[in-house]
Amino acid sequence: MTIFLNRLFRGRNSQWRIVLVLIFISLSLWGNAQDLIILRDGKRIQCTITKVDNDVIHYTFMKGDRELSSYVAMSDVKSYDKKVSDDVTPAFRDSLPASETTTVFVDTTRYVKETQRWINMITYSQRLGVNATGWSVQYYGYHFRSSLRWYIPIVFGIESMTIDQEYFDRSGYQYLNMNYFNAGISPFYKLNDVFYLNLGAQIIFGEEELQDYRGQESDRSFFGIAPSQGIYFIPKSKFGVTVGISAYEKLMTSKVYKSDIGLKFELGIKF
Repeated sequence: MTIFLNRLFRGRNSQWRIVLVLIFISLSLWGNAQDLIILRDGKRIQCTITKVDNDVIHYTFMKGDRELSSYVAMSDVKSYDKKVSDDVTPAFRDSLPASETTTVFVDTTRYVKETQRWINMITYSQRLGVNATGWSVQYYGYHFRSSLRWYIPIVFGIESMTIDQEYFDRSGYQYLNMNYFNAGISPFYKLNDVFYLNLGAQIIFGEEELQDYRGQESDRSFFGIAPSQGIYFIPKSKFGVTVGISAYEKLMTSKVYKSDIGLKFELGIKF
């Protein structure tokens, strides 16, 4: 560095060279003295912060040879670096630790307005079980609050299943007609704004008509439980398309369709 400066300052144009070096040093110091605002979307603003209050950061910046003023809402700010100097307000200076540069991380959660509303979803699902296959229609209804992670929808559903013939033959009956519905809860855990884990538990209630190989007919009621575990895509918008995939299990007191496990592919609308 010393050799470079000696060469730079020699010769007929040494005075101009000295001026250029001083300008370069001044610009470097001015650039280093800049404050920095980092927005939540990643944008960086090199500026001079002039005032900070609860809702807004005021700042100035250079555009060409003009100094302009602007501001940014605190809710859009992730953090900001302020060079502590005598030109800041006393209240702002006293609120910061004594250091040449102070990085302040903004808690934006207090600027986010909580959203509350009732959510309705109607879905159609295709069921692929070990002992039966078919389809179902479900209704989900729950109270949504943006500040919560867990939501507990109430669920009602009907389904139509075709029992595997080999499984049916082991029952000892030649005819079966079943009618039943599901009701229960289906808690969602929010992973992020659109993806949710689901842990459901529904009660099954229905009736069945039976006929054995001797021709004897009987009518009876049956009960059951149907837990499920899955993951769902639910859009943030008020209206939208939902998609889910779940594993399900069934245990019932039916004389024929006693148990099952399988996968459920679900498609629906949110409103």
